[in-house]
Amino acid sequence: MTCHLLQAFSPLRPRLALALCCAPLIGLSGGFTTPSLATTMGAATAPSQPLNPSRPNLDQRALPFQPDPTSGPVYPLDAYRLTVGDIVYVIVANVPDYSGTFQVMPDGSLNLPVLGRVETWGKTLTEVEQAITEGYAASQILVEPRITVTLSQLSPLRIVVIGEVSRPGAYSLPPDKGRLPTVAMALDVAGGITQRTDLRAIQVRRVSPDNLQEATITVSLWDLLTQGARNQDIPLRDGDTIMVPQAEPVPIPTVRELARSSFSSGAIRVNIVGEIASPGVMEVAPDTSVSEALLLAGSFTRRSRQTEVQLLRLNPDGTVTQRSLPVNFANAINDETNPLLQDRDVILVGRNWSASVGDTMGTVLQPLNGVFSLFNLFLPFLLF
Repeated sequence: MTCHLLQAFSPLRPRLALALCCAPLIGLSGGFTTPSLATTMGAATAPSQPLNPSRPNLDQRALPFQPDPTSGPVYPLDAYRLTVGDIVYVIVANVPDYSGTFQVMPDGSLNLPVLGRVETWGKTLTEVEQAITEGYAASQILVEPRITVTLSQLSPLRIVVIGEVSRPGAYSLPPDKGRLPTVAMALDVAGGITQRTDLRAIQVRRVSPDNLQEATITVSLWDLLTQGARNQDIPLRDGDTIMVPQAEPVPIPTVRELARSSFSSGAIRVNIVGEIASPGVMEVAPDTSVSEALLLAGSFTRRSRQTEVQLLRLNPDGTVTQRSLPVNFANAINDETNPLLQDRDVILVGRNWSASVGDTMGTVLQPLNGVFSLFNLFLPFLLF
């Protein structure tokens, strides 16, 4: 949807403050208002009539059933299934004391007046309406109850992103202006894609509400990027796991196009050390080559070995690879002589022969590949 240090968990974002409705707030505080005898008798002798569903103080920005149709695909509300932390507004027609705002509790249920516990986790709003209706009718609390349930506020989704992203791990995704988070949003939170990401075969693993079945949905954000196929950026559900696969060797033009896309991490950090005008850690675009980075770091010094540099790369398994690259600023981007850089790459600009002869013997014989030397090369990334 550069694999280096893992960030296992993203900090939870604080919940938005709830807007209070005209109806009494029931269930969130644990206290219930008992209806009067006249109200109960009225409900038992005549069918309830729909109440006016308008709620003046409800924050309309949190309503997922009022999306802007110009901002992206509109997903049917019934496709969403309630999860822990969601807040719903329950209207019991003609019985305002039973109506109010309720939150799905950690056990996946709503605690309703008089009726008590109603299982709601994994159900659509229509299914919740049916469950509440059957509950009030079966317990003979109401006769022909008419129930309306609307979604007031989505809880953050708990998802996991693994594979070819910058920061794999578990994350909590809040709703975006009442819209469900999507695959692209999850990749953005996970730091963006790497140069090895296969956008054509991203998998979303989803467990059924009863936890008995698992479905795998394959989406192609490449089609979204190249063809505008927004239906590939599917909405996520609580508990989804997003697997971002590694692609086979990707042509350089494709890599650069991916690096410039909104799915990319935006910037990478490289460390240029040695005989260069401006050594140190710098942020560069993810489609930057070795030659471009050298130019950004300024000119070579008079002591530089200008025909060759060393590229050190920290691998996901903890090993370090070192390559010698010829310096020719006329070379186009290619894997052999002018590769694209990855996050935390180190470029070493060595000394020329005459400068080395003039240095002390101790400096000349100082091992480049010693443990402490390698540590010092990658240490700036931890401090930057």
